[in-house]
Amino acid sequence: MAALIGLSPSSIPLDVVRSALRIGLPFFAVGAIVLAAGLASIVLSRLRSRDKLLRWLGIFAVLYAVRLFVQNELLQTAIGANRQVFGVTALVLTYIIPIPYAGFSRELLGTGWKNSISLWFNLQIAFASIAIAAAEFANQLRWTNLVNNILIVVGTLLVLLHVFLRATVDVSIKSLRWPLLVASVLVLSDNLGLPPARVDLEPLGFLILLAGLGYTASRRAVSRERKLTEVEQELATARQIQSSILPRAAPRLSALRIATYHQPMTAVAGDFYDFIQTGERSLTILVADVSGHGVPAALVASMLKICFAAQRDQARDPARVLAGFNSMLRDVLQGQYVTAACASVDMGAQTVTYSGAGHPPSLLLRRNHGELIQLAENGLFIGPFPNATYSNISVPFQSGDKLFLYTDGIIEATASDGQQFGSDRLMQFLRETKNLQPADLIRKLFANIAISVPEDDLTVVLAQAE
Repeated sequence: MAALIGLSPSSIPLDVVRSALRIGLPFFAVGAIVLAAGLASIVLSRLRSRDKLLRWLGIFAVLYAVRLFVQNELLQTAIGANRQVFGVTALVLTYIIPIPYAGFSRELLGTGWKNSISLWFNLQIAFASIAIAAAEFANQLRWTNLVNNILIVVGTLLVLLHVFLRATVDVSIKSLRWPLLVASVLVLSDNLGLPPARVDLEPLGFLILLAGLGYTASRRAVSRERKLTEVEQELATARQIQSSILPRAAPRLSALRIATYHQPMTAVAGDFYDFIQTGERSLTILVADVSGHGVPAALVASMLKICFAAQRDQARDPARVLAGFNSMLRDVLQGQYVTAACASVDMGAQTVTYSGAGHPPSLLLRRNHGELIQLAENGLFIGPFPNATYSNISVPFQSGDKLFLYTDGIIEATASDGQQFGSDRLMQFLRETKNLQPADLIRKLFANIAISVPEDDLTVVLAQAE
């Protein structure tokens, strides 16, 4: 094949051309197949499961395919390549290719017995760095090729031992046993110089290995994707259940207008709000925030629904409601805690009775003078303190006044200017929008908060006296 390089097409004998095609085309075809498989693996690794096994497989295959192309003298002749440059490039690829192979093995089998697979992976990286630097000064280095072959042989034997001798082996790993064994025999025999004359068995061994690795990786990726789908379905069910425990609509009282907003950070939330109507012109509002996020917090939030309903008889007394929560939940939260704000609104008496449990102070906005009052009557968190006590404060609640209850996700949210929204900015916002109706005020509030990716659950209940 080397005789073709540097000759004009008209001077090359037909028999030589046929011989070159017969030798070069199969390897070119193998390279194209391996490259396509590698690129497909890399694309598939970008699925929701983000499977590192597929990514390592893809990098391994792409690098090997590129080396096949670089070493293909038919391709070199077709493009008039500089043989010296291509030779150094092939050497560099030869030293890099074992790294994703070792990375795949570590991802599939773990760190190995006494971290042997991790050690192999790290040695391959260190060796490649040294060998590539050496390749800059020489086209052929016997010691680097020898060390590279030793590392590949030792690494492959490690993988074989782990696959065949492990006491407990995953089904997907079992399916890799025979492809790995056959490929290893072919690749090792090639690296040890055992093949018959003029027969290069390494590409065949690599194809067998690639098929086995691809089957194992795709099987695990499909399994992970299936599990993710099942989790998403379960979360969707949990979301529906949690949505069902929140009020479908705010109660309608003749002298009270209520608007609400609730947005979970994840599929399910630890924020909770509810109402108990205690009379024709009175009701009690609860806003609570369970520590943490996701399913654990959502389960506790579901418990709050039951606990709140169980206290209907004392709902006019927020302090007793919070004490009741603490009594019912203190033995079941297991390290979690709940903050809460509870307000009993009596439009007949035109008063709000309020109590809190470690919660951000609710805000009362006077319509007449624009005065903003922080309802800061706060006891301890619900859950960790069995002897916690709570007390009430009562304030007038007259026509046009607004009562704003919220969770800490509001003040910890990022404002449109990139800064934390904060308590001061919230109070200033309420003063500036005191004449808006509750629903309009909430819409404008969230237009000022960057909530495309919430940093916490967000809940607001706004009540306005008519």
